[in-house]
Amino acid sequence: MSTAPVKSLIDEQLEDISAHNLREAYSLAERRGFFGAPIEQYAEPSYGGRVLQVLRYRVKPQS
Repeated sequence: MSTAPVKSLIDEQLEDISAHNLREAYSLAERRGFFGAPIEQYAEPSYGGRVLQVLRYRVKPQS
């Protein structure tokens, strides 16, 4: 993850799950304890002309 150039007023932690197809990405997310729709989903160019599917989830704070 990258750091924003401007300090955010919202203190939230995000986790990115990435894979070469959506089925694998959602499967990895479920294994990590994330269920349902991510807050953000996008495709990113990868090596060898492949596309990396990225799912971004909000991490719930430990209480």
